[in-house]
Amino acid sequence: MANDEQLLTIDETTEASPAAEEAALAANGVAKTAAASAATHESEAAETSEDATADTDKIKKDRFDFRRRALLKELEQKEKEHDKLRDDYAKLALQHAEVKDRYLRLAAEMENFRKRLEREFTSRAEGRVADLLTELLPVADDFERFFGAGGEAKDYDALAVGARLIHQNVLKILQNRGVTPMATLHHEFDPQRHEALLQMPVEGKAPNLVVQETTHGYMLFDKVLRPAKVIISV
Repeated sequence: MANDEQLLTIDETTEASPAAEEAALAANGVAKTAAASAATHESEAAETSEDATADTDKIKKDRFDFRRRALLKELEQKEKEHDKLRDDYAKLALQHAEVKDRYLRLAAEMENFRKRLEREFTSRAEGRVADLLTELLPVADDFERFFGAGGEAKDYDALAVGARLIHQNVLKILQNRGVTPMATLHHEFDPQRHEALLQMPVEGKAPNLVVQETTHGYMLFDKVLRPAKVIISV
């Protein structure tokens, strides 16, 4: 603005000398040069600013594109993982269904097997009981004959022999079933096999020996079926 005012002042001056005119022209030239230089600097500054803005925008765009590509790659990876998990889940679901079906089949088979064993056990137990009862029926017949003969016969020795035979038949039936009488007299007292009813001093006997048996004990194979009731020495 100062240069323009100077130009106007020079134009408006009518009585200036040649030297003044030259000086004015020189000043106008300097002013124009300065103005042109300032305009050039302003233009260059504007261009530099535009270039800086363009560079900034390019950097931002490059960053955005890089981030976008990274996100797309991550999304693609996640989709692959999702697809794999979905396939794995489908396989596991199929395996679970197969295992469940197999379990239900095995459970049904085990239940049927258990019921079959129960039926077989019950049938065998009933069969063994029926066999035992069948073997005891002749003993009942012997007792009927014994009591029938006892009302008429006067030979008590013959009755005793008959009773002894019936007893022997019963023991034989029990023995065939694994039932045997215990040997207890003069044996050491065993609380697993004997039931002590009384303790008494016996001359010539060591303590804790069975000296009398009041009720026979019986074994079923190697197990105590009924303990013997005994009297032991002290």
